[in-house]
Amino acid sequence: MGAVDDILQGGGACGALLRQVDWAKTAVGPVETWPQSLRTAVGIVLASNYPLYVAWGPEFVQFYNDAYRPICGRTKHPGALGQAAAVTWPEVWHMLGPGWERMKQTGEALFVNDLMMPLDRNGFVEECYFTYSHSPVRDESGAVAGIFAALTETTAQVLGTRRLNTLRELGASTAEQATTDNACREAMRVISMAPLDVPFALLYLVDDATGTARLAGTSGISAGALLAPEAPPLPDGAGDASTSWPLGAAASTGAAFLWEKLPGASGTAAIGSWPEGTASAWVQPLPRAGHDRPAGYLVTGLSPRLALDAKYQGFLELLARSVTTAISQARAREEERRRAEALSALDRAKTDFFSNVSHEFRTPLALMLGPVEDGLQDPQEPLGPRQLERQQTVHRNGLRLLKLVNTLLEFSRIEAGRLHATAVPTDLAMLTRGLASGFRSTLERAGLSLDVDCPPLPHPVKVDPDQWEKIVLNLISNAFKFTHQGGIRVSLRWQGSQVALLVADTGTGIPPEELPRIFDRFHRVQGSRGRSYEGSGIGLALVRELVRLHGGDVTVESVPGQGSTFTVTLPTEESAGLPSPVEATSTPARVPMSTTAAAFLEEASGWLGAEGAPDTLAANTGPLPATRFAGGHILFVDDNADMRAYVHSLLADRFEVTLAANGLEALEACRDRVPDLVLSDVMMPELDGFMLLRRLRETPSTAHVPVILLSARAGEEATVEGLRMGATDYLVKPFSARELLARVEGNLAAAQARQEQRRAEREREKLIAVVEQSSDLIGIGDPDGQAVFVNEAGQRMLGLEGPDAVRRTHLLDYFLEEDRAYVRDVILPRLREQGRWDGEFRLRHFRTGAAVPVHYNFFMLRDAATGEDIGIATVSRDITERHRREAEAREQREFEQQLIGIVSHDLRNPLNAILLSANALLQRDDLGERATKNTGRIISSAERANRLIRDLLDVTQARLGGGLPVHRGRMDFHEVTRQSLEEVQVAFPERQVVLEQQGDGLGTWDEERLGQVVQNLVTNALRYGEPGSTVRMSTREDGNDLVLEVHNRGRPIPPEMLPTLFQAMRRGNHDEGRSSRSVGLGLYIVQQVVRAHGGHVSAASSAEAGTTFTVRLPREAPPAYDTVS
Repeated sequence: MGAVDDILQGGGACGALLRQVDWAKTAVGPVETWPQSLRTAVGIVLASNYPLYVAWGPEFVQFYNDAYRPICGRTKHPGALGQAAAVTWPEVWHMLGPGWERMKQTGEALFVNDLMMPLDRNGFVEECYFTYSHSPVRDESGAVAGIFAALTETTAQVLGTRRLNTLRELGASTAEQATTDNACREAMRVISMAPLDVPFALLYLVDDATGTARLAGTSGISAGALLAPEAPPLPDGAGDASTSWPLGAAASTGAAFLWEKLPGASGTAAIGSWPEGTASAWVQPLPRAGHDRPAGYLVTGLSPRLALDAKYQGFLELLARSVTTAISQARAREEERRRAEALSALDRAKTDFFSNVSHEFRTPLALMLGPVEDGLQDPQEPLGPRQLERQQTVHRNGLRLLKLVNTLLEFSRIEAGRLHATAVPTDLAMLTRGLASGFRSTLERAGLSLDVDCPPLPHPVKVDPDQWEKIVLNLISNAFKFTHQGGIRVSLRWQGSQVALLVADTGTGIPPEELPRIFDRFHRVQGSRGRSYEGSGIGLALVRELVRLHGGDVTVESVPGQGSTFTVTLPTEESAGLPSPVEATSTPARVPMSTTAAAFLEEASGWLGAEGAPDTLAANTGPLPATRFAGGHILFVDDNADMRAYVHSLLADRFEVTLAANGLEALEACRDRVPDLVLSDVMMPELDGFMLLRRLRETPSTAHVPVILLSARAGEEATVEGLRMGATDYLVKPFSARELLARVEGNLAAAQARQEQRRAEREREKLIAVVEQSSDLIGIGDPDGQAVFVNEAGQRMLGLEGPDAVRRTHLLDYFLEEDRAYVRDVILPRLREQGRWDGEFRLRHFRTGAAVPVHYNFFMLRDAATGEDIGIATVSRDITERHRREAEAREQREFEQQLIGIVSHDLRNPLNAILLSANALLQRDDLGERATKNTGRIISSAERANRLIRDLLDVTQARLGGGLPVHRGRMDFHEVTRQSLEEVQVAFPERQVVLEQQGDGLGTWDEERLGQVVQNLVTNALRYGEPGSTVRMSTREDGNDLVLEVHNRGRPIPPEMLPTLFQAMRRGNHDEGRSSRSVGLGLYIVQQVVRAHGGHVSAASSAEAGTTFTVRLPREAPPAYDTVS
């Protein structure tokens, strides 16, 4: 077994199986006898993760690895290991054997791409595809002894490409089919080109009326065969599935199902491309949008050589969807044709409808207008101002509705052929003058001129007076609607065989491309600048029809920006029996105003808005003041003056309301002051509601203002269109006052909420900007520690590469591996319990793995309302540079301490020698007076040098952080003061120091350090005092404290130097002559010693009082003051 283990080592599961084979019983013999070439080949196979295979010897004994094992399927592994290839692969040996034998003879390698091989590896013959390379393996004699194969199964790729091509062809071929039958036939034709995936297919469509199914197309099988009935029954709810063929299960469940054991299985051998024949099918309902019942069913035969796996089912589902789409598109085209054919019938029905409805409208309108007019004109019971205004609004809009109803009725009668002109001889000039003059007051209020040029005609003209009235009123009303400056001219001309009416204006004009359609029904010139957008669009069409009834014609000439001229020509009849204009004295001098004329005038007056209006409209126009403002500023835009007044009356009690007559006025109002909400009509002149909405959304200051559109267009499509344009809400006319108020209040509340949200978002953006500008690491994670955000500075600090890399990390990933257990088990529980964790720690650099020292602050993020943990955050500062500086400072301090030790030792040794020698000299009796004096100076100077060294050492030790050591003991401060004073006076024998001592001087202090304080203060007073002046020194008790005061008179300390007087190397007097011997350490050491005893030292100086240093010492200092840093 040793040789087997050495040669067949590794290889995973297949390697283990190969080691268990008794190779002595195989054609290749015992492992020990294997040639080196076989050993090498098998070693390569077992060591590789790529599918590799070796066939060795005359019987082609097989070796393969774990990657190759799936190719063997469920039935051929593990038996194939060590088995002859012909035994394992009999179904494809005719494809493999000859090639391998030829390779043994020629030694030439073989490469094949996407070869189909029918393998029986899973219990059935399977359609498989492979790309492989077969190479010869030579033994030590040079002969080809085996085959080395590297192969990849490409079945999924080949099937995927084949099926994708089928779906692509199906979509392209059925996209433009005009009928459902054509779409079905074309779909079956494409499917028939894919027999390997779909051996046969049946397409059934369901009749909506009868609920029955019919065969609409087949593929791979003839219609009417046992498997393809023309009209299979569907379940009716009582029958079972067997009576409804296979469609029953799909119809009852609405889901696809597998139809196994096709009927007449023995007769199906010819179906499909494989000798096994097709024994099962996949049945799918074809859904139809908006219907419970499917549009049909698709039955697809299943390939016997493919497993019905998820990919196969997915392909069949996509096939069914493509067929469904083709049927839906074809049905849509058929439906479109049917709609087009129904349009003409609908047009005729519409005409009849308008005729009937308009007729029915006239009766209730008459009953409305009659009592309203009676109420307005009743002198006995006059209406109050508010009720009068309401009744006038009802009357004006009732007349407008009557005008529209009459126009629709006239048009419907014309289309039905039931309207005829009742022509009578008429004084056309007088009638035209009267009709035109009725507009004079309205035009003058609008700042326009009216020129009526209708001279008497030679003869009366036969016209229908009522119809002529409609012609003239429509033309003048239309001219006024589109004229804003200049005026209108109405003229009548006799032209022999015809008479011409010309209505010319200086208005906006008509674009040339609109002229051919200007008289079409319901046609409106888009973008025209009219006084109002209101109107049915049939006024000019009615003019043309009425003129045609009179045998005449109407034309128009127009120049955009200059105006338009409409010309109506009528034929004249000259008859001797007709009276002349002079003889026709029965014609009234003034044409009375009819109801129709009154309606036209009322409508024209309503267009004026704030420009001017009849007296009856005076209360409804002009700027209306805001009253009792409580809920916001609303801009209401509508070209109808009555609607503006009505909505203002509804809103003014609760809101501040500004009115505008069109979109341009609204934009101007928004520039002056941005409203809280805009309420706008859709149909308006100058700038309609949709364009106003777009302009508001394009302007930054009004982009977020809520806009409610008002429109008479009802229905879901109109609402969706308004909302898609950017409207906040859409309200359909007519609406109730309650609904309008509810919409306005709701949208204002929602707008305020959105404004708060935007404010919060801006604050969030500011916070993010601050976070990103920070040089510290700022990070956020979820409650479980999964990272959510790390700012750019933090990413740079730790070597992270972008937000995606951050989101893939956990909190523990940021710590060194040796620290993670401590963080997980100790720190995180403490953080969640206490809410915060701060201090210094080490983080991990993600690219280098190096430690990054930081000062961190971790804290829990908690919901303000519930207190629930919602995240973990940190602010961490990189202290690498600080650590470096601290290390350098420590090295510097160590160097200085070493230097000071060396220097003090080297200086003190010679000083001590000098002092010993000088003292020894003083002991001699033969020393003269001069030598004694000089020796005393040597001793004094040496002692001063010794004190200077001591001071330097103390200062250096204090500034290096070591502090001044204090050795406490029981002592008498009065006695220390007297001794120190005696030592100082040796250096200043000519100066006088007066000492006053009061009270108890006992305390716990450092005797040597306090002597140092007294010597420094007295020396300082003697040095800087006036020559010959007395220095006064006192010690006294003050409660539990002892107070030392040293006073001298002399040049005062400048006030600006007092705050820094006790700093090292500072001197408090500018007298360089007397201070040049001082290095400025004395007062600094005094302060440090006093502080070490828990006391305080201060200085006061002035020219009048002199300079006083005061030391206050507690008798028992706290233990914390053993040293001072």
